[in-house]
This record gives sequence, structure tokens and C-alpha cells, in this order.
Amino acid sequence: MNRALWMKAVGESRIMLAGMGLILFAFCWLRVWIVGLLPMRNFETILQQVPQIQQFLPVSISQLLTYNGRIALTFEELIVVMSFAVWSIARGSDTVSGELGRGTLEMVLAQPVSRLAFFWSKTIVSLAGLLVMAGLVWLGIYVGIQLTTVPKPVPVLGLGPAAALLVDPPTVRTPLSHEVRAVTFLPAAINLLSLGVFLLGLATFFSSWDRYRWRTIGLASGVFAVAIVVKIVALADERFSWLRSFTFLTAYEPQRVVQIAANHPEQLWRLWIRQVPTHATHLGPLGMNLLLVGLGLLFLAAASVIFTRRDLPAPC
Repeated sequence: MNRALWMKAVGESRIMLAGMGLILFAFCWLRVWIVGLLPMRNFETILQQVPQIQQFLPVSISQLLTYNGRIALTFEELIVVMSFAVWSIARGSDTVSGELGRGTLEMVLAQPVSRLAFFWSKTIVSLAGLLVMAGLVWLGIYVGIQLTTVPKPVPVLGLGPAAALLVDPPTVRTPLSHEVRAVTFLPAAINLLSLGVFLLGLATFFSSWDRYRWRTIGLASGVFAVAIVVKIVALADERFSWLRSFTFLTAYEPQRVVQIAANHPEQLWRLWIRQVPTHATHLGPLGMNLLLVGLGLLFLAAASVIFTRRDLPAPC
């Protein structure tokens, strides 16, 4: 019977996972290819038109102007973040309240299976789906880096440093893999995976005590939307910077993770990092991931306890 539970959980999610995985892989590949089309000089010109953008960035503009910084923006794209949010909330809300709403939970539990086996079979499949999606995001970036070429200035004989003053200096196309390493973006993919684990745990927690899936989705989506608004307000005005401590999105900063991986890889395993000029401390990459994953697993553990002890209402 446990085998049947696993097959049921996989069957319910395979089409959604295949569709989202394909979209994420193709989009990330395309995103890296677009980076190769836009010369660095043009990108710098665009940013100079909006100097206020610096306050919304977790890294400096100079870091953003590098190929590492521009590719790292892929993890901030709406389609990437929302794909993980949709998967986590959709699969988490379906764990209990979705089955209750469809009237299938009563039939399944009428068989010789435990509630824990039912709960964790669906949850583990959902977690595995997040792992596959994060892997496909990184794989799309890896393939894009290997197949994309970027313009590189060619030294002009006789001009020396004055060649940099040319309006259109001669360039030659060079492989992007000579400029960046795909492994640099693996920590950011792990940070994205950690965000998905948190959202899955949150949605599953709401699902464990609710009976209506639409309400579970609304609650989880509402928490996510409020977290986004709180982070935007905290970044927009220094007076409200203290609000960063009240949103879990503070622990999702893939651009900063990529910067650390590229320039200070030894800091990837630190819980806290101290900024030299200001002596301020903030979460390190390991600390951010542990916070998101830890809270997500805590929500899942609480959800399993609630589900095993609650009285299940009759299906409507």
C-alpha cells in the first residue's frame, strides 16, 4: 500500500513538475544568452539613468555590472521566484485540505495506511520536485554559459590606454565560460531551493488544519505577498530598514550569495558575516539557507502532528 501512496503522489505532480521544469530550464538558458547580447557598456548606461536603484540592490552597482552580477539577476526574475512559489503553495495546499475538498482523503485513509505515511509520501515528493526544479535552474544557467559568447575589447596597437576612450572599440566574441564559472551560481540555486522549502512548509502547515484548499492557498499567498511588500518598504526608506527583520525574504538574496561565491568562497559556510566599513553583521549564505530550511521543516513537523491528531470532517 505504501508503494501505491508513492505512485499516487508522483502521478499527481509529474505533469506540473515537467511543465515548470522545462520552462525554468529554457528561461534560464535564454536569460544567460540575453546577457551575452547586451554589451557591458550599454548596461552601465542604463543603470546610470536610475541612480536610485542602488538602495534596492543587495550588492553594489559595480558588482552588478560584472557578468556574475548580471547572470545572478536570473534568480530574482519574477518567473523563477513565482514558479517556486506556485509549486510550493500548490503542492503544500493539496497535502490535506486539497484531498479533503476532493473527498479522496477519506477513501485513502480507509485503507490500511497510516496518516504519517500518507502525509510524508506527498511531502517528500513535493520536496523532491523542488530539488529537481532548482537543479534545472542551475542546469539552464550552465548550458547558457557554455553556449553563449560575449564581446571582448581588442587592444588597438599604437593607442595603448587611449583605446578605452574610443566610442566603439573593436571587439571579438569570446565564450562566456572564459569569463564566469557555472559553479559560482550553485550556492544561489541552493538559496532558491531553501526559499521553496520554506514556502512548502508554510502552505502545508495551513493545509494541515484547514479543510478548504482555496483558503489555504489564500493564506499562504497572502503571507508571501506581505513579505514582499515589507521587504520593498524596508529597502525604499532607511527609516523602515528595521522591517527587514520581519520578513523571511531577508534570507533570500541570491545576488549577494553569488558575489560571495565569486570573491570570497571561504565565507559560503559562515552563519554570520561582518561588513568591514560599518562593522554591521548580517546572515551569511549558510545562515540564510539554514533559516529558511529550518523554518520550513519546523512547519512540516508541526503540520504532521496536527494532521495525525485532528478530527477529519466528512467531505462536502
